[in-house]
Amino acid sequence: LKDLKTRENIRIAEKDKFIAEKDKLIAEKDKFIEEKDIRIAEKETQLKDLKRQLLQQEMQSLQELSRVKVIANNRALIEIAMQQYKSDLSLTKGLEMFVNEHLLTVGRDKTTLSMYGREVCNKLRNFGFAAKEDFVQKELKNLMHEISKPLHRPHVSGKIYTGYVVGGEPPLAEALAIVISKLQECKFVKNLDVLLVDGEGKCKCVLSNGDIVEYGEA
Repeated sequence: LKDLKTRENIRIAEKDKFIAEKDKLIAEKDKFIEEKDIRIAEKETQLKDLKRQLLQQEMQSLQELSRVKVIANNRALIEIAMQQYKSDLSLTKGLEMFVNEHLLTVGRDKTTLSMYGREVCNKLRNFGFAAKEDFVQKELKNLMHEISKPLHRPHVSGKIYTGYVVGGEPPLAEALAIVISKLQECKFVKNLDVLLVDGEGKCKCVLSNGDIVEYGEA
């Protein structure tokens, strides 16, 4: 009976030892997973920082170049800004989300310009841009298609010598102005005045820090 009890105690001790070793392995595995997660998080942070630095460099490049030459491009500035707005989305999806969030009001029966969009259109009328709001709203929904065309650079008058320029015929000019002025207001575009030209390439006004001012006053 004594031997039987001794063997039972030995089995219990071996079982406890096995469980302890198993717990130790699990703890080591958990620690390894935790350290791996920390390394992954650090790499993701480094990658985000690197992307942010690259975007800042791209924006600074536009700022510096626009001081010495004309940069006429309806797409480039929006593309950089969308990476700051939603870096995990494609340009198409990011722009669609931005437009729907800030610039359109979706009703039960129809989609219209948001209050902000209507305010910008009203300001633009003072500078000769008079497209109907319904057309501007449709252009906003279709803006990605417009700025993805091979010829997405607006015609620029020879009287403009420096600056970042966007624009074109109505309602494209109005749609671009609404998007870019909102990007400025939201600080996705900073320290960069944008010249808005009409279909003839004449600068009618300047988008500056979310406001619309006369050319020469920015």
